[in-house]
Amino acid sequence: MLKTETLSKKDTIRFTFSGDLGVAAAAELQQQLLKTETKTPRLEIKTERIENMDLSFLQLLLSWAKEKKQSGKSLTFDFRMDEEFKRIFEESGFKEAFDQL
Repeated sequence: MLKTETLSKKDTIRFTFSGDLGVAAAAELQQQLLKTETKTPRLEIKTERIENMDLSFLQLLLSWAKEKKQSGKSLTFDFRMDEEFKRIFEESGFKEAFDQL
């Protein structure tokens, strides 16, 4: 699931991902990201209450984040996840990739 909200300063949009973030949900998440207007200069990306996550979600999110960074957006990440998902995130190299953005 993807929830978006404009924060009180109106210069930041927060994207909160939760629930099923597996391959079955990747296409829908991609469509939601593409439809979301991001005219604000700052984007916050957050994960919480993850039930399922695999590399397809991380690839999608990294690709989208790189595109936004290249267009001049300021990105902040807040990845909250269980140990199992944290291990996937770190061992796959995605943590390092997001840290470099």
